[in-house]
Amino acid sequence: MLTNKEKILVQHLLKHKEDFTTSLELAELLGCSDRTIRTYMRNISQELEDFSGVTLVSKQGQGYQLQFEDEESIKKLAKQFSSADALFASQDTTDINDRHSYILNKLLLEQKNLYFDDLAEELFVSRSTLSSDFKRIRKVLEPYQLTIESKANKGVYVKGEEQQIRRFIMDYFFSNGFFQTLYHYVDEELVYGKINFEALTVIVLDECREAGLQLSDFVIQNLVVHLALAIRRLAEGFRISSIDDVVGPEHDTEIRVARRIMDRISLATKLDFPEEEVAYIALHLISKGKLESDSYDTDQVSPIRQELSQALELIFADQALSVQQDFQLMEGLLTHLATLYLRSSSGITLDNPLLEDIKANYPQAFELAEKTLNAMPSFVDFTLSEDEIAYVALHFMAAQERFKEQLKFNVLVICATGYGSAQMLRSRIENELRQYVTISDVIGYYEITDEKLKGIDFIISSIDLSNLIFNIPVFTTSVFLKEDELIHIRHKIEQFEKTRQANQSHEQRTTGENLATLFESFFSPNYFYIEYSERANKESLLRQMVEQLSDREDDKFQMRLHEMMSQRERLSSVLFSEMIAVPHPIKPVSDELKVAVALIPNGLSWGDESDAVKLVFLPSISKRNNDGLKVITNAIVDLVDRPELVEALSQSQDFETFKRIFITELGGVNDES
Repeated sequence: MLTNKEKILVQHLLKHKEDFTTSLELAELLGCSDRTIRTYMRNISQELEDFSGVTLVSKQGQGYQLQFEDEESIKKLAKQFSSADALFASQDTTDINDRHSYILNKLLLEQKNLYFDDLAEELFVSRSTLSSDFKRIRKVLEPYQLTIESKANKGVYVKGEEQQIRRFIMDYFFSNGFFQTLYHYVDEELVYGKINFEALTVIVLDECREAGLQLSDFVIQNLVVHLALAIRRLAEGFRISSIDDVVGPEHDTEIRVARRIMDRISLATKLDFPEEEVAYIALHLISKGKLESDSYDTDQVSPIRQELSQALELIFADQALSVQQDFQLMEGLLTHLATLYLRSSSGITLDNPLLEDIKANYPQAFELAEKTLNAMPSFVDFTLSEDEIAYVALHFMAAQERFKEQLKFNVLVICATGYGSAQMLRSRIENELRQYVTISDVIGYYEITDEKLKGIDFIISSIDLSNLIFNIPVFTTSVFLKEDELIHIRHKIEQFEKTRQANQSHEQRTTGENLATLFESFFSPNYFYIEYSERANKESLLRQMVEQLSDREDDKFQMRLHEMMSQRERLSSVLFSEMIAVPHPIKPVSDELKVAVALIPNGLSWGDESDAVKLVFLPSISKRNNDGLKVITNAIVDLVDRPELVEALSQSQDFETFKRIFITELGGVNDES
């Protein structure tokens, strides 16, 4: 049986089955040595002996490649190595907070047997790192009288009163961060003051734990959003259709839990829910199990995570908006899309009472949701309504809200020991300075430690701290935070903002210098082409550009690049504007990153999309290292809002003129030559 690391290697080789992958690349992927990779490969080779039609080939100087007899062999292997756990392990889970969340999810929500060595392997950390993690987790659990225990036949588990476990789950997974991000946009008005999000979450958590359902916090979050919107739909007269064919008697437990959830909400809100709502609630409870079930159509459901990751990759490349590192966004979307796939397979859609509000006020989030779904093969055969797209948009809206929160200043509030005065000062700060600051903690004088000061931008204190020296600003105020004190703090915050913006300007100047350096590395007169002919067409132009890029590449390069570019364009348009096209491969085929450029002064027809394309950038992405690509794509994106600059670039008479204008205008660097 293969370890998780070996499974990830198989998945990587599957993803890049057209090419050989060197042991160095695989070592970088897992963060281990070449020698360790060779050991893993021997194990994989032995394991694959049981798979007919699949061979692991090793070639000196080229690396490893999976070779298949037919398409059926590819599908068979892909199905075997596409479990959600292994795919999760392939994500970047090295961040400490994400790792702690993952461990606590496993311990408290999914309620699975958890063994120390397996967990270390799953998270790619050493036993000592994991021991350190558990030491911190024990401290977090301590105030709830919960302890970490272990037994040989049971593994690691949390011991304590069920009531305290539920209290901890609510505080840890569903506290401020939960309600202020995704639910920031689904306000209390939805439930007409009869029940709030916290109460909905408690009901879901209670019933799921009573029934022993193993659900992650993301599944619960999605279900609570569904319930809040269901209440609003019901109150506004929306009707839903039956989905009995999706939720059958084999899901008796989920149906029973769904009914209990609905009954409790009905009792609290005095609303009569239609019987069909039980099935919709059950669908959320089923979706995670379906996603991981061998009995379900794994050929369709298992690739959802991979498709989502690739879709966001494309959006990042096109819009310079990096969302892939947002763990909450990825997991929240994955959970939602699993449920959406189940509903869409049966032709079921939900009305969204927030649709018009989202389209009017959050068009960027709606567009991101639409582009993401269009770029995922699992959903291309479904006609998804705008209502469904708006549900997905909620997750992008939450991500944007989290980003805004990150820009706020972190404040430590220090008070005398009285609880009342501390709460008074906290309330005043939250009411008056909410848009600028996030309160990290409220502590007493004797609780000040280096640990408490980590990540703090400034201190607001109701007691004199002049006898102490801090490397951050300190504001001394009364517990009432009077008007003159507020004016002083706001003025200082404005100064902090100016300093931060100045630092950002410095970073932008550095980026400009980087752009000049990167231009020298990735652009070349050999990859530069001016098309003057008015009879030129898209296909001939791309052939010319691909041929230019084939320098120092193997014989199959041009064919592979054309194929990967076609696959990419089938997903969604590669036009950034009517005047700019950025065709690129759906996956890397080059040994090194290089960018071909074509200028078409008289304009070129790009199918039915535009007849005025004047600039074409064709980045051939490297299989090894793409450092600097983000700077280049950001510069190209900046051109979209500057048609006069596009015109000037397209009229360049030679490579040196194009280079000078591109770097000077987009890098903010004055040309000294």
